[in-house]
Amino acid sequence: MLEGAKPVILVVEDDPDLRTILRMQLTCQDFVVREATNGLEGFQSMQASPPDCVILDLMMPVLDGFGFLKRVRSLMTMVDVPILILTASEDERNKVRGYQYQADAYMSKPYDLDALTDEVRRLLGTRTPGLT
Repeated sequence: MLEGAKPVILVVEDDPDLRTILRMQLTCQDFVVREATNGLEGFQSMQASPPDCVILDLMMPVLDGFGFLKRVRSLMTMVDVPILILTASEDERNKVRGYQYQADAYMSKPYDLDALTDEVRRLLGTRTPGLT
């Protein structure tokens, strides 16, 4: 991320209403938001232009969140992009699996918008500068 540039957040979520809510919240907090409707579309977006952070749903058509994580983390150019899983799944095994696939954070739906924004800011602050 260039100094002074707004951080780019990629939201990979199949629910259009949730994407809208996330876009509105994050845009108001001075982030640039890109959207993808499934894991494959999100992966292609990352290949074209890696974002500064990803908010990722797990349960999606075409390519689910775990498939997305596996593909992204297999590429050296994307290993340092922080990924926050945001999911309705309350299954503890999904949380463990998400971390095994190298997610950086995990939040369950429903969630607090301010807490989500704080977590994105935390993830961006822990990122290694200059690696995108």
